[in-house]
Amino acid sequence: MSYIRKITGDREKLLLLTRLHWIYPVEAVLLFLLVSGAGLLIDHLLWVYAGSQIQNYRYTMHILSLTFDQDHTPIPWVFFATGFFAAWPLFTAYLSNEVGLTDRRIIHKKGLFMVEIQQVELEDIRAEDVHHGWLGWLFGYGRLHFDCRFIDDVYIPAIGNPYRLVKAVHTARMRHESIQFGESDLDEKILQIDSEREKKYRAHEKLKKLGNVMRLEFRKAH
Repeated sequence: MSYIRKITGDREKLLLLTRLHWIYPVEAVLLFLLVSGAGLLIDHLLWVYAGSQIQNYRYTMHILSLTFDQDHTPIPWVFFATGFFAAWPLFTAYLSNEVGLTDRRIIHKKGLFMVEIQQVELEDIRAEDVHHGWLGWLFGYGRLHFDCRFIDDVYIPAIGNPYRLVKAVHTARMRHESIQFGESDLDEKILQIDSEREKKYRAHEKLKKLGNVMRLEFRKAH
């Protein structure tokens, strides 16, 4: 069950609940494969270029249930372990992070075993910024920065469709009884968000068309 659902008060309504984008486990897998592949390559190159010298040094080493000798070095296993520990934070971030929006506050839960909760009341939010690079445009994710008054700013890791959360925050703020806005402000904010989302969609479509053209040219050339 969602942790944020459990801590949401009876007098507040959960409007939106999301997790981190799938780019995190993908990055973790790629990082593990890259580091592990580097270990296998280094081990292979050492055998190719120094194998004749290694045969002159006979040794046997036991670590846990593994046995290493001049033909089976521990180098790949060292890189496997390094890749695992390098990728583990990305996996745990994907599994443990939750972002929730209620009609009162934004809640960011992180931590798999040692849970940490960061929250901000809607009336304390003054501005929102969405940060994403080329990959964010291509795969539809972005990081959020909420500029808050009197308290520390809130930074949300990469989530899918970040403008949906921004739009929901604006709508919830307009309906909050402690925040006074005119209806024109609400319409202006929603139109601004829709405009930004449309720009990102058009950029994404242009990149897709460019990729298709490049693939066709490559096939013609071969």
